[in-house]
Amino acid sequence: MLKKIGAALVAVGLFLPYSPDVRVIASVWHNAAEVLFQGFPVLLAFVYALHTFVPPLARFHQRLGQALHGALRMVYFVLVGAYLATAAAGRADWPAVGPVLAALVITGGLLYWGQGRGTKAERLPLLLLIAGGVPLIAYFIETLRAGALAYGGWVFTAGYVLALVGEVQGLRAAPRIAHGG
Repeated sequence: MLKKIGAALVAVGLFLPYSPDVRVIASVWHNAAEVLFQGFPVLLAFVYALHTFVPPLARFHQRLGQALHGALRMVYFVLVGAYLATAAAGRADWPAVGPVLAALVITGGLLYWGQGRGTKAERLPLLLLIAGGVPLIAYFIETLRAGALAYGGWVFTAGYVLALVGEVQGLRAAPRIAHGG
């Protein structure tokens, strides 16, 4: 139930004002860097919502679980590198080092925790949230520090947290697999 509520809030939060005059779904398509490092995680959030509410897509993910799992891990590590590099460079329009490090600690901890829990296909929804969580957490902290977080930011982030809790509960009950499944 938490997964569905979280997925619904994430989907709705994409269209609500995240900060004054900024909607997540419309604000990440300006240049190549934004599309790759902000737009792609937005697509991952949308895919997570679809995965939760569209059973044929979930079955497709189940069939291709190992390949999609590997691809999403690669996406996660590319995002980690991109956000560390931009934070270290001090670009004004990207999150600072502190929020990026907090995002990497949280998402990296979740990635490590999920290893060996269930099959790769069962971990796929959590990995969608983890990969999309790097910018979500970094921008949430940065926007909160700036005092510019609007109600859409709260809805989007609350949905993300609920979805994470639901996925973690589901994997906690899954049997441990030594070979990674």
